[in-house]
Amino acid sequence: MNQLTHTIGKKVLQSRFSKTERNKCVQNFETASQAVILFDTDLPQCFAPIKDFAKFLNQQDIKTSILGYVPQKDVPQEMLLWANIEFLTRKDVSWFGSPKGAAVETFFKKEPDILFVISFRDILTIEYLTKLSRAKFKVGCYTEKENDLDFMINSANKDCTVEFFIEQVKHYITLLNPSK
Repeated sequence: MNQLTHTIGKKVLQSRFSKTERNKCVQNFETASQAVILFDTDLPQCFAPIKDFAKFLNQQDIKTSILGYVPQKDVPQEMLLWANIEFLTRKDVSWFGSPKGAAVETFFKKEPDILFVISFRDILTIEYLTKLSRAKFKVGCYTEKENDLDFMINSANKDCTVEFFIEQVKHYITLLNPSK
């Protein structure tokens, strides 16, 4: 994505974000009843830990859905075998980075208690999904860039794995004591 396209995408995102309303509220695994996992499919060895994390959330009685962003035009064959994961591809993204399509409409209609963003790089499409989500509590990887995350995990390790990140999320979210 060239600089002009990126700048236009950021301006459109800021305009749409200013019109988005959400009810912010700290959540933990005891108070949440719905969650969404949003992730970058280019992360190495991400599927098994993400599926295990979804299983963990379901065991906590948290209804969980998963949306993966595929930066190619089509979903690779090996990804099609994973049940219960929706995918968003480059075909589902406008020329300036804004996501579109049925999966995105479903995503924006949801108002989950927690949104888990598992991405370690700056992807405008994931930023759109994160900022425009109406999730009550947004959790993701630490970044110094302006974002809409309510709780960030700082791995302090540039080579952070998805598995390690999820372990940290489980640890710290369990420690949270939301006021009711």
